Amino acid sequence: MKKYLEDSYCLNFESILQAVNSYDDTLASIQLATTYFYPEGGGQPGDRGTIDGIDILDVQISDTKPPIIHHLISFADQDKAIELLNKPVNCKVDQKRRLALMQQHSGQHLLSAAAEKLYNANTIGFHMGADYVTIDLDQRLTAKQVEAMETLANEKIYENLEIIAHYPSSETLSQMPLRKQPKVTENIRVIEISTFDFSPCGGTHLKTTAEIGIIKVKKIENYKQGIRIEFGCGLFALNMMRYRNGIINDLTAILSVPDVEIVAFIKQTLEGIKQDKRVISSLTHQLLEREVKEIMLDTEETEGIKVIRLDEENVSMNDLRTKVQIICQSPDFVVLARSVEGDKCHVVLAKSKEASEELAAVKMNDLFKTYGAEIGLKGGGNPNMAQGGTASDQDTDGFFDKLEEAVNAILAG
Repeated sequence: MKKYLEDSYCLNFESILQAVNSYDDTLASIQLATTYFYPEGGGQPGDRGTIDGIDILDVQISDTKPPIIHHLISFADQDKAIELLNKPVNCKVDQKRRLALMQQHSGQHLLSAAAEKLYNANTIGFHMGADYVTIDLDQRLTAKQVEAMETLANEKIYENLEIIAHYPSSETLSQMPLRKQPKVTENIRVIEISTFDFSPCGGTHLKTTAEIGIIKVKKIENYKQGIRIEFGCGLFALNMMRYRNGIINDLTAILSVPDVEIVAFIKQTLEGIKQDKRVISSLTHQLLEREVKEIMLDTEETEGIKVIRLDEENVSMNDLRTKVQIICQSPDFVVLARSVEGDKCHVVLAKSKEASEELAAVKMNDLFKTYGAEIGLKGGGNPNMAQGGTASDQDTDGFFDKLEEAVNAILAG
């Protein structure tokens, strides 16, 4: 039944269509007498292809005994498949996809073996995506160490080592230097890469390592107690390098610098941007201080606690808060500030930290919470400052009128 284990290079074959059943809400299942279609499992995706012109959207295997291999098709093709029941059908496995998947799986064995041989690092996870592969190792390795793994694995590609599938007896199995222990107890299949690696595996593999072409690591990231390595082999690696090379060529054209100078140029540019931001921030702060001084001039002759309503247009929350903070550096101020910026209204309520006894009774967070709900105000704060925002079409005039009235009432005792 599982002919793909006998010959992973057989991509065109004839079989008998034995059954057609519903699989889930959107898919139906074709069952064949024998099949070379590989079902998803062991980290390797299922094959794609056609059965008598019917598109195979996925291939899955059941966990029943005996297992059933489901060649999944669209419900729209179910009637066509039923017409073929108990008849011979022509089957075609997607050749390009199968080759790419075999390259990834055989390449993964090489890279995992290199990790084990160089650093005694075990592969505890394996995933094959649409255009990439990842393995998870149980150790934290450096980029240099992973580079050494990559180099060793590619050296084994160049040696054109034979890849052999074994079905060993229990005695023979016990003598094999397995990189990992099998997950099953019967019909154990071991993939050997000519004395370099022995690993139990039920996936499809190439005949020689040379067919892998190349293994290229894309990135490394910490994962649990070890690392996750993303890489590509053969066709995946080629597509990855084409894509990245395209990015580099675009950057050289946009930046007008040679590719070897891109990184240094971008670092220099980013540092310049950081310096410009610091200068802009300093100048903005100075400008805000001048604007605040003009506001405070009108209150110089006012005795006692001064309540200021600050209305701004197109001022960011950050700049609005800065203005309020500058004002509140002076004693005996209450500031009720807002800024309409597009469809948003920013609100900042604050008081001077140097508070008299009567000013201490004014709690900005309490006022924010009590009156803010009426206009859908989101945010919060503490007794000295509360901030948040709402939609610009809310009645913030009425909100601030109530706030000012409440503050004056508190101050009046």
